[in-house]
Amino acid sequence: MKISLNCKLDSVGAYGFIKPVTDINFVTGLNVFRDEKALPCPKVKYHTPYFSQGGFLGQFSKLIKMLKTVKQDTELAIGIYEIPHGMLAFLIGKIRNIPIVISIIGNPGYTKLRKGLRKKITNYMLKRADAITVTGQKSKQFLISDGITSSSIYILPNSIDIEIFKSENEKKCFDIISLGRLGSEKNLQSLLKIVVELKKEIPKIKVGIAGKGPEKENLKRLINELSLQDNVEMLGFVDDIVKFYNSGKIFVLTSSTEGLPRTVIEAMACGVPSVASNVGDMEDIIVDGENGFLVQKYGDIDDYVTKISMLLSDNHKYDQFSRNGLIVSREKFSYHAATNVWENIIKAISGDRKIVK
Repeated sequence: MKISLNCKLDSVGAYGFIKPVTDINFVTGLNVFRDEKALPCPKVKYHTPYFSQGGFLGQFSKLIKMLKTVKQDTELAIGIYEIPHGMLAFLIGKIRNIPIVISIIGNPGYTKLRKGLRKKITNYMLKRADAITVTGQKSKQFLISDGITSSSIYILPNSIDIEIFKSENEKKCFDIISLGRLGSEKNLQSLLKIVVELKKEIPKIKVGIAGKGPEKENLKRLINELSLQDNVEMLGFVDDIVKFYNSGKIFVLTSSTEGLPRTVIEAMACGVPSVASNVGDMEDIIVDGENGFLVQKYGDIDDYVTKISMLLSDNHKYDQFSRNGLIVSREKFSYHAATNVWENIIKAISGDRKIVK
C-alpha cells in the first residue's frame, strides 16, 4: 500500500508521524510532501515544492507536485494540520478518489485561529474526511459537539522514540526547564513571574528556557526588568534535547492553548515530571497528583508556585512522579502505540478496497 502524507512540522515532529505509518507491514511506500527533507526513514521518499511553502505560491506549487506524484497506485492521503496541509490532502483525495485522513495536532477549539471562513472550510473538510485524528479525549469531544461523527475520530498519540528519550545520570543544572517555540501562546511571561515568586524562597533558583521564536526579545527585556539575569538562561536552539531534558528537575508549561505537546511527553520519558496548564489534551498524559501537576487556569501564578515548590522540596513525591511518568510515556506514546492506531484507521476506512501489500 502506498500513502501520500503532507505536512510541515519540524524534522523530529514530522518523523514522529512518518515512522509509525511506515512500521505497518502492509505499507510499501510513503510519499512525504514537505518544504525540506526530514530524517531518513525506510519506505519514505521526500518531495519538496517548487517554491517555499510560506505563501499561496508555495502551497499551489506543492499541490502541482502532489498531482504529478500521487498516482492511481496511491491508496490514502494524509494531511497533518487542517489548513493548508490537510486541505491539500483533502483536494488530492477527492481528485484521485482515495480515502482522506486529516490529523489535528493542535487544539481544535482554539477560537483565536479557528474562526470565520477558516473554521467553515475546516468543518467542511472534517465532515467529509474518512478519518480524523486528534491528540486526546477533550479534542475528540469538542469535534463531536461541533457536529463531527464520533466514529470517524481517532485518538492518535503524539509518539516519540522511547529508545532515545530516557533518563540519564546528568547533573541537574536547572530547577525548571522549558522548551518550545517562543510564541505568545506559550505565555512565558507567566513563567518569569513564577520565578520571581519562587526566588523569594529559593534565591539561587535556576531556570533554562530553550527555543526560538518571536517573543525572544520581549522575554529578554522582561528578565532584565524583573532582575532575573542570574536565575534565567535563554538558551536558544539546543542540539541535544535529551541532554537538555535531563539537565532539569521539573518541566514547566504555561501555555494558554495546546493540543498535547510532545515536549511534555519527552520530558516524562526522561524522568522529568511536569507542572503544566490544563489546556488541550493535557489530561491524556498528566494524571494530576500522580505523575505531574495540572494548573487549572494557565495564568494562576500562585498555583504554579505552590506545586513547583512542593515538587522541589518533596523528594519522595518527586521520585514517584518521575517513575509514573516513565511508565505512561512508554506505554502510551511510543511509535508502536501510534502504529497500532494507524493500522486500525487504515483497515477501517479501506472498506471494500483491497489493501495492497
